Amino acid sequence: MKIEPFYSKVTNKAVLLLHAYTGSSNDVRALARRVERAGYSVYAPMFTGHGTNEPMDILEQTSDVWWQDAKRAIEFLKEEGHTQFAVFGLSMGGLFAMKLLETYPDLFVGGGTFSSPLDPTDATNIYPNFLKYCEYRYDKLNLSLDEKTKKLDTIKEPLDTQLKDITGTVQTVYDGLSDVEKPIFLAQSAKDEMVRAEGVYDAARDLKKAFVEVHWYPNSTHVITVSHDKIQFEQDVVQFIQKLSWE
Repeated sequence: MKIEPFYSKVTNKAVLLLHAYTGSSNDVRALARRVERAGYSVYAPMFTGHGTNEPMDILEQTSDVWWQDAKRAIEFLKEEGHTQFAVFGLSMGGLFAMKLLETYPDLFVGGGTFSSPLDPTDATNIYPNFLKYCEYRYDKLNLSLDEKTKKLDTIKEPLDTQLKDITGTVQTVYDGLSDVEKPIFLAQSAKDEMVRAEGVYDAARDLKKAFVEVHWYPNSTHVITVSHDKIQFEQDVVQFIQKLSWE
């Protein structure tokens, strides 16, 4: 399996789209095409360790590795000649999108998150769902039951360690929400099986200095970019991008 980043150069106005934990650029590819058609350059990079058939490739990474990936993505866009930026992310990608907005406030005209966990005190279902993801991947490899069981057993400890590491990033982002001043788009699936859906309203309140749009998608599950409300979702994102203060 070889999944490539998505990049389309249209104008100096660039939209960075960051994918989810266990996901790939395919998470946001349809949205990227929609944003491209609206007249913006779009880049959807790959986080290190993602896009392979081996879940351990993800677990061998750290939040800092992915943070460096996010920063490199902006440097790539600068090198390509882009001068204005917006950044959005799905789930974990949204964490790093928000961290970019907090760390480099003058660099972006706005951004947002899609079904992202933004409160470190909220419980999530990421652990069991990652194990299901691993089972799915190992079934694709036609492993014996014994081989699959051994692999799943070796995953549990590094998974626990990595999720604690990610929670540290959630805490950092949460602590900075009140300082964000650029316009923010918060999208949330009502039928989210991974994070507490109502937490999106808490995040909106925590973004005290920002203009915030909250978009609630009643028929969608966690991966909102490919779920039942995807057409409306894409339209809402594009309309938000068009309202930003691009020069």
